[in-house]
Amino acid sequence: MVEITIMQNNNSLKKVLNPAYLMRALLFLIACYIIFGVVTHFSWWLLIEKADIKITSLDPQYWPEYIIVFVLFFLPLLYLFCSFVAKKILPIHFPKLVLYMGCTFFGAMWFEIILDTLFVKFMGEPGWLYKVWPIHQGYTSGVGMFMWPLYGFFVYCMNSAIETNPRLVNINNGAAKTYLYALDAMALEILTNIFSILLYSTYLFYYLPDDLLHFTTIQIFIPYLSACGLGAALSLFLERLKKNHFIIGLSFYLAGVVSLCWLA
Repeated sequence: MVEITIMQNNNSLKKVLNPAYLMRALLFLIACYIIFGVVTHFSWWLLIEKADIKITSLDPQYWPEYIIVFVLFFLPLLYLFCSFVAKKILPIHFPKLVLYMGCTFFGAMWFEIILDTLFVKFMGEPGWLYKVWPIHQGYTSGVGMFMWPLYGFFVYCMNSAIETNPRLVNINNGAAKTYLYALDAMALEILTNIFSILLYSTYLFYYLPDDLLHFTTIQIFIPYLSACGLGAALSLFLERLKKNHFIIGLSFYLAGVVSLCWLA
């Protein structure tokens, strides 16, 4: 299976260099950006202008409730979406799931700290600031202990869905997954902030660029593309691991928790 995946990735790299393929990818990005713009502007109009929701800071006493509701909302939603993509109810291999969740949390948490630091250095201001349980000047958040493993859950399920559905064979490669996950991340950010404003009158994270009304920004696409490329390479490595999935995943998760405690 790993050898087949490597061959698929090698072939996908050749396809990516094809001008026609690049043009389709660019057009798809433009289409997604337009859709993101419509969704964010409509959401702003509906939530802020029509419903008259006032953006406020969420009191720390409500942070635990926010996290519980967040997980209870997104966990089944992401699973059902991936099952829909797969056209079947996806089975879960728990040790491997823990591996994905732990590694995603540790890697994503440090990536956002490093990336936001680079934003400050080269752009003069952060790319985003967390508004709920902010840590390290708002570059990351304690919510990440739950949000990022949940995203690892999504990646695990989406990988399974793509591998399961024969109609998705053309995107069952590292290059296509990297591109799609970068766009997925932006879409999930928009959904997350809609959820946060609707239920708690706050952003979870506030993007300083305003092209998508601070829900997310096109400026994050290239960094996400890089991060998802690393993630795709990591996924290939994780597929090679035959044992100790639970221990490795738990170790990375605990290392992430310790890192957040150290940064707080």
